[in-house]
Amino acid sequence: MAKAKPNPEEPQYALFQPTEIPNSFRKAVQVVHSKPREHMSLLQRKVSNAWLKNAMETTADEEGWYTIGTQSMATDINFDSNNREYLKETARELMSIVFEWDVIAAEKKRVDWKASVLYTDIELTSDTIRYQINNQLRKSVLNPEMYALIDMNIIKRFRRGSSLAIYEHCIRFEKLGRTPDVAWEKFRDIILGQSSESKSYKEFKYFSQKVLKPSIAEINTVSDIAIEIHQTRRGKSVTHLRFDVVRAKNNDDESSPPDEATMTAIGEMVKLGVPQSEAKRMAREAPLEEIKAALHYTQNRMRDPRQNKIEKPSSYFRNALKNKWGIVEDIQEKPKSPAKPRPASGAVSTIQQKYEAHYVLEAERYFRELDVAEQEEAMGRYNETVSLPALKIKKRNTGKAAEKSFFNWLSKDTWGEPSTEELLQFANTIISSGSA
Repeated sequence: MAKAKPNPEEPQYALFQPTEIPNSFRKAVQVVHSKPREHMSLLQRKVSNAWLKNAMETTADEEGWYTIGTQSMATDINFDSNNREYLKETARELMSIVFEWDVIAAEKKRVDWKASVLYTDIELTSDTIRYQINNQLRKSVLNPEMYALIDMNIIKRFRRGSSLAIYEHCIRFEKLGRTPDVAWEKFRDIILGQSSESKSYKEFKYFSQKVLKPSIAEINTVSDIAIEIHQTRRGKSVTHLRFDVVRAKNNDDESSPPDEATMTAIGEMVKLGVPQSEAKRMAREAPLEEIKAALHYTQNRMRDPRQNKIEKPSSYFRNALKNKWGIVEDIQEKPKSPAKPRPASGAVSTIQQKYEAHYVLEAERYFRELDVAEQEEAMGRYNETVSLPALKIKKRNTGKAAEKSFFNWLSKDTWGEPSTEELLQFANTIISSGSA
């Protein structure tokens, strides 16, 4: 088995530890399910976790001040910057954020509104940070009856603030196996805060594409849990969200999180509409440089005002990766290939039929490899395209005609209509294999 590469950001002694020792604390649900009135950055969320953990493990002085060493905190949250002004600004903004507390439970208890700041005073010295916790919250925060068990070793892996917020929401319900249903607008405000950033996602489809999908992909890639999203709909509109939560498998291939470049590539693939399980599989199976080249090629093509709009960016990206269009584009002064002969119209028809039959079978295999939530999402989108009840996918007793129709649709939805060049390439493949 190949040796793991040392991580230069980890302390040297960690290289000799066979397993990472948990570094956990109990985070009160009042804080986990709070709704910040402003956007919280990734660093602010990490700093807040480090302060809460430190307050639970140390004793305040007579005036109620807690003290944490700057270097100790930096190690806990994987903050390697020497920019003290950035850290000071983060602390100042954190002190000014007003939270609405435990908004999920408050709905059940019929509490109209409860809000306050969490950190009332903060002081920075050359090597320490001192802070005070709101007196009204201190007891429930430091001795929580209900809490989420947060491991700082997991927290420091995240690169997106929304991923960290969703992770904390889900880890709270790990033992139950699922989160409660929450109105998607309320969930959006818990994750993003009631800020201008949150208000820019007034439609669910944008919130899903830009926030939910890449965040879920990151959680399932770097954390100790795996989550699947489920959507409650009223007609075609999404009203509520919930997540299934399970402990992540500790396979040898996935025992350590991928590097930041791979994580970023997975997130970019998900943004194009590639299901997260497929994106993770691509990241394991394809060279990272080829994935990045295909992403760059697809994104440039989408931004080019001279070109027709790409209706299915995920399909275009798959073809770009398969055919190495991005790699070919980077070759300087590529010699022009001689024109390939075009087959007769009758031959094109036969080749296209074989191509479509081949990719229908591929669509069946592809569907089985998707996560359950992604399978449900694909079936839901398909059902919206058909009007005949006999062709709709049902949870039970789906007919053969509906199955055939679904996999035909999934093939087109996944890979798009074949170009003439792709048909020629397919024809050459079946001729060389003797299956024509």
